[in-house]
Amino acid sequence: MKELLDCQLIQWPDNQAAYIAAINENPANAGTQSTAGSRRKRSVVNYSKLWANGRTLKIAFMDAPNADHKTRIINAARKWLAYINLTFEFVEDLKGDIRIATRNNDNSSMLGTDALLIHPDHPTMNLGVKPEHPDFETIVIHEFGHALGALHEHQHPQANIPWDKPKVYEFYRNREMNPLTHEQVDRNLFATFDTLDAIYTNYDRRSIMHHPVSNDLTIGNWEVPTNRKISKKDKQLMKLLYPK
Repeated sequence: MKELLDCQLIQWPDNQAAYIAAINENPANAGTQSTAGSRRKRSVVNYSKLWANGRTLKIAFMDAPNADHKTRIINAARKWLAYINLTFEFVEDLKGDIRIATRNNDNSSMLGTDALLIHPDHPTMNLGVKPEHPDFETIVIHEFGHALGALHEHQHPQANIPWDKPKVYEFYRNREMNPLTHEQVDRNLFATFDTLDAIYTNYDRRSIMHHPVSNDLTIGNWEVPTNRKISKKDKQLMKLLYPK
């Protein structure tokens, strides 16, 4: 069976604390409480956790990857900069708004401003993918999408993916690297984002925030290949969320 991109999106469990951190960072995040009829409907994103528009995000490496490894991460992350009104400053100390660890096996990121709630001695993003991995750049771009506030597109309320759930649970439970529990599969694959905290456009199968979907794990002939480029809708979304 074809291996899927491996990512866990992490959100702070205390919703009230996450909300306070978000509006302290960017008062415009309080606008998430507007009614469904008046909300701008863009791509899947929890826009109550966006960084203040125009600000500089400091990004630190916690475990000193070698120069080539670090450069490849930086170059991939910067792919977003053409579409957002933010600046990335990669710092040599550990005092980053986003703090990257590379020695763990998993790939994960806090969602947007939830990173502000992580202890400053701990990472907010894990990039366990190795530079020799064929989808290294794709995975780094994907994780930085989460750090900017983007959710998983395969969990879009309009996605309607015909998952063969027993096979999905079995696949993730038994795989050798980073097996997932039943609850982790539910949270990262099956749960949809359809609350007032989400804004979305029509479902985008080409989004770089979409996990690949193997035909072996769905009912019928349904699959999504690995999306290796920031899609047209991804670009439109980020330009709307962080306008220049």
